[in-house]
Amino acid sequence: MESKTANLEVQLEEVFANDYDKLYSCAYRLTGNHENAQDVLQEAYIKAHTNLQKFRGDAKIYTWVYRILINECYRFLKYIKKLPLTLITEELGVSEKVFFDSISYTPSFDDDLIIDEMREKCLHAFLNCLPKNQRVCFLLKNCLDLKYKEIAEILDLSISNVKVTLFRARNNLKELFYLRCNLIDPNNPCKCHLWIKYMKDNDLPLPAGYVQPKTNVLKKEYFKKMDQLQKIGYLYTVEPKFTRQDFIYNLKKLSQVL
Repeated sequence: MESKTANLEVQLEEVFANDYDKLYSCAYRLTGNHENAQDVLQEAYIKAHTNLQKFRGDAKIYTWVYRILINECYRFLKYIKKLPLTLITEELGVSEKVFFDSISYTPSFDDDLIIDEMREKCLHAFLNCLPKNQRVCFLLKNCLDLKYKEIAEILDLSISNVKVTLFRARNNLKELFYLRCNLIDPNNPCKCHLWIKYMKDNDLPLPAGYVQPKTNVLKKEYFKKMDQLQKIGYLYTVEPKFTRQDFIYNLKKLSQVL
């Protein structure tokens, strides 16, 4: 039994070593900020390590770890029926195009950081419009590139159910993005810098803390040549704010407290 547990401990360490960026990306997109992502990663590691002897081996250990991580993320999930933009334009009684056409603002170089933050806020809002299973399926497939079988094991669904859920998630995201987001189609009216102008004019707090700089990349030709689903997938990629070394350091501090 001890040798089996020791072997599982090695495998667990390998999962967090080899898949740290993927685990972090999943946690960040589901919780909505870096601090919560770091917290649920720590909780998932502790729960996995504590329950190693209960691991039955009927799934691969990394899909078991993902399942634990996602269960930890569920308490942070929010669901919204309508985007803030939809609520604003409905209240004003105008179309989204008319709303954005009424805002005049030319962004400067100094706005790039705020634009990065604004974009991330919108991306989280789009995800929050999806039901829980659709959200998780989309992230696991499009952003983490897991196989259907792996996603089925993580979510305890059939492969056919995963495919249907993913199809619905992609369609729902397409509807949210395609008719409004200027990054997906340059002819679309919704532009990050116009949102910034609107928020400043109405004394609304500007988004901060997301730390996902992509503005320069989005101006590159290779991004413009991506198809629409590839663009959405890229927008949801994550650069961890906390490195694996940070994760290990914080785990050690936590173990001293425990």
